[in-house]
Amino acid sequence: RVHGERNALMERIYPKLKNYCRSKYGLDFQVVDMRWGVRSEASDDHLTSYLCMRELANCKRLSLGPNFINFLGQKYGYRPFPVTIPATHFEPIKESLTNHENYGL
Repeated sequence: RVHGERNALMERIYPKLKNYCRSKYGLDFQVVDMRWGVRSEASDDHLTSYLCMRELANCKRLSLGPNFINFLGQKYGYRPFPVTIPATHFEPIKESLTNHENYGL
């Protein structure tokens, strides 16, 4: 379903928006889809969020005009692990996992 929605946006909607922005305001409308081009290796290494945030920073840095971010989708349940976990968060997690009393065993 998501691919069908993406294809429809790319084929029908984005070209119209691009033409409208250019003809009406002289602006260049660009699409950055955060999930296209993110390889499985990046997901496996928990780099997806990092790569998306880096791309957002690049778009903001390179843009001469307004920035707009819209999150579309209906994908629920996926929450990637962070690339790094601060020691102040990791140590209590590690302690709770190594302390079997917390599990009532």
